[in-house]
Amino acid sequence: MLSQNQVPLTVSVRAYAEPVGSEKPKKPQFVDKSPASKWSLIFDTETTTDQRQELRFAFYQLRNGDALHSAGAVYNESELTTSDIKILKQFAVERQLELMPVQEFIDKVFLEIAYSLGSAYIGFNLPFDLSRLAIRHVPAKPSKGNFSMVDGFSFSYSDDKRKPKIQVKHLSSRNSLIRFTVPYTNQQSPSMRRRGIYMPDRRGHFIDVMSLASALLSGSWNLASLANFLGTEHRKLETEEHGAKLTKQYLEYAYQDVQVTWECYVELAKRYSTLKLGTRIEKIISEASLGKAYLDQMGIQPWRVVQPDFPKELIGSAMASYYGGRAEVHARRIPVPAVYCDFLSMYPTVCALMNLWRFVISIGMAYEDATSWTIDFLESVTLSDMQNPEAWKLLTVLVRVLPDSDVFPIRAKYDGSSRSIGLNKVSSNQPMWFTLADCIASKLFTGKAPKVIEAVRLTPCKPQENLRSVDIAGNLEYRVDPIADDFLKKVIENRMQVKKKLRNAVGQDKERLQSEQQALKICANATSYGIYVELNPNRHGVPVEQLCYGNTSEPFKVNRTSVEEPGRFFNPFLATFITGAARLMLGMSEQVALSKDLTWAFCDTDGIAFTPHPSTKMSDEDLFEAVSEVRDWFKALSPYAESNDILKLEDENFSIDNPKEQALLYCFAISAKRYALFNIGVDDSITLRKATAHGLGHLSEPYNESNAPDSVPEPRFDYRKSGLKRWHCDLWHQIVKAGLDGKPELVDLDALPGLEAKAVSRYTATTPELLDWFKIYNGDKQYCQQVKPFNFMLSYRYRTELFSQQTFKVSAPYNKDLAKGVLQCFDRETGKPVPVNELLSVRESLRTFHLHPESKFEFGNYVDVGFTARKHVQVLAIEHIGKEAHRWEDSVELGEILTDEQEYGHCPKEGQSRLKKVIEQCRRCNRRKLASVSEICLREITRVLTGKVIPTSDTLLKMETASMNILGSIEDQVA
Repeated sequence: MLSQNQVPLTVSVRAYAEPVGSEKPKKPQFVDKSPASKWSLIFDTETTTDQRQELRFAFYQLRNGDALHSAGAVYNESELTTSDIKILKQFAVERQLELMPVQEFIDKVFLEIAYSLGSAYIGFNLPFDLSRLAIRHVPAKPSKGNFSMVDGFSFSYSDDKRKPKIQVKHLSSRNSLIRFTVPYTNQQSPSMRRRGIYMPDRRGHFIDVMSLASALLSGSWNLASLANFLGTEHRKLETEEHGAKLTKQYLEYAYQDVQVTWECYVELAKRYSTLKLGTRIEKIISEASLGKAYLDQMGIQPWRVVQPDFPKELIGSAMASYYGGRAEVHARRIPVPAVYCDFLSMYPTVCALMNLWRFVISIGMAYEDATSWTIDFLESVTLSDMQNPEAWKLLTVLVRVLPDSDVFPIRAKYDGSSRSIGLNKVSSNQPMWFTLADCIASKLFTGKAPKVIEAVRLTPCKPQENLRSVDIAGNLEYRVDPIADDFLKKVIENRMQVKKKLRNAVGQDKERLQSEQQALKICANATSYGIYVELNPNRHGVPVEQLCYGNTSEPFKVNRTSVEEPGRFFNPFLATFITGAARLMLGMSEQVALSKDLTWAFCDTDGIAFTPHPSTKMSDEDLFEAVSEVRDWFKALSPYAESNDILKLEDENFSIDNPKEQALLYCFAISAKRYALFNIGVDDSITLRKATAHGLGHLSEPYNESNAPDSVPEPRFDYRKSGLKRWHCDLWHQIVKAGLDGKPELVDLDALPGLEAKAVSRYTATTPELLDWFKIYNGDKQYCQQVKPFNFMLSYRYRTELFSQQTFKVSAPYNKDLAKGVLQCFDRETGKPVPVNELLSVRESLRTFHLHPESKFEFGNYVDVGFTARKHVQVLAIEHIGKEAHRWEDSVELGEILTDEQEYGHCPKEGQSRLKKVIEQCRRCNRRKLASVSEICLREITRVLTGKVIPTSDTLLKMETASMNILGSIEDQVA
């Protein structure tokens, strides 16, 4: 029965699912894997500025190597006036450009010359430009049993069926998959197949300079910032003439964009060539793909290739133990003094401590029972034991425990709607899988060892043969031997050396070193974590029978239309060991801090803000000294030869005016990933040092720097570098001010202009699902009049949602002038117009931002102020899920699920056992009382208890919770 403080929840664990029969060999795919020729087609489109964003004109260059073979201008006659075309012709003559209508360009250049030459297709934000040239689109379909492009678009460029189409699948804001379809003329005839003659599929060579820059340089770039950073000969010009009557100046602007795109590509290609990696440049679309390229260059074969018969049940156990980074708030909605620290390269560091590189280069993993050893180890392990680096090499163990008031990461719908992960006290009648690192952390938190049911130790087998050394960043000084060296450790040590040299470097030497240290940083990040847990959901047209392996001891069958395809270097054992060890690091920092009369204000993956324990009064100097002692404690764990300082002070801890002097920092945190760090001046002024845009990023800015309020001081840190906007900083300033005034619930928004405007989010139609928002709007419109793939679109919310649970879905076609755009709002379910006065304003949308609950913890509700506490979760049931949805918070704001979560549900056997148990429990209760507490009608209760109906999962959960509360209350009264 539930104790007074226990919270009954259904918890979710990750699972591994595989289509039934996937072990059967697939038909060979005949794909042309030859590199692009020396030819390149570089192009850039200019469009109308209305909701259609229809092509007006474009410029292109066709190059043979570096030499310009030809250049031209392309125009859409239906979108240009006679005067516009005349000006364009004059410009083309002056520049010696070929001038042709758009369809002629597509037929002669785009799909004829460039395609036949095997050219690379180069652009900046290439998916948008490709979509502008298309004459129609449909959702992408599977090709030859390959579903990787489903949920993308297939674009047609010609009515000639012999011409190829182009498929584009959006992966993130920085990268997409792009390829040609197989043209009709490339189909194999029966006689060719009988004779074993196959025409290889030509998928083309597409290079999005924006994606390439993100992979090689990290971060987000626009064409202007990229050209400035790379120091290209030409730079992007500025203009305000978009959509207006053509002028020579505007054409000069557009023409130069093509040249700048080419020059940026050339510079990036030079940088990539210095890395001396064998992977073709068009395959480098993200930092992860760069990491894979390094592994390929060393000749490392993926784990699933070298050990394909590894037990699926154990893979499921690894997935069930997998939880992401820890992000939590402890000091909620109160300003507290803080020292903000983060662990040096957390994931590479724990990889080095656990010596996980041995697993990456091995021919496979061996596994053995380690139950007895684990029980003994957990009974005796202490915090000081984990200060010994040798202890970390023992952590490659998966442990199945029966939680009983132990502290573990738990994934659940704490707020009733969306899943999040909280480190909470947990009790369960069903065993659960965790890493040994999580079990150690629980022992440190509670003082008792978890009850171990079984444990499995993973050890690497011998190294693979024929591995090759690689020069990181193409520099011989940074050579790594994959067998003799710990790759990640060596990369971090090399980066430390470079950063040391940077302190005194100037001029070109400084630029070179900055480039090298960035390349080393990206290499470490790209090879230390993400690629090992890569799962790509591919949607099928019909349900696919799959075997689901997870928390249970045996698999169960599910039928789902989405199949999660593991990435090439997928290895969930590495992924769960890494994240478990990172959580242990944070847990240890908590415990060490407690011994110094400190606690924490918030933590986020690898960072933690220390603050004095609420029971302790501490001077600024004592706070600095206490944190210094915590940091010193971790020096013994450094795996690096160059430095032992692995828990570092962040720059925000130092004075803006004197970067060598530590200044007292304050923290104001609301919930996970919503916090601000600031200094307080002698005149009580507030100086923001760091803030987050979590929960704000989806909103269009109500004002910008040019009309920012004078009453709010301008931020003194480079907020743009963090993806913030001026109004985000101003809002945080007002929130912090209210907190310092002792009235955190009364945030003064009157100082911020533009908040009465309607709250609007700008999105891009990157998937067929999002484009369907405009299905009614597009209706019978001609293609040129429709909202098309990769167009911008606007989303609003009804004011009535403030007072009801009903969700409305309001959209509008994009308009640069938001005041005009709001007049075109419609309900995308019905297509009916929506009155402007029924839409939520910016002010109303921010009504609870500063109150946002930390639902995963006690004392984390809307109006709670002070320190949170861990909940005691009673596990009612365990459900299995796949890859969690991204942008869940935006989904809530928009009233639309942007990415479906893969849900596999409960194991049928466990479900039947639970149903029997709940019914027996409910029969011990008075039915009327049960109906009242569960809020289920008495008739439905009776039908369930008499076996006439099988309850839904929601009904069963309500009955279970109600009966536990009723019976628990009865037992309390008896006691």
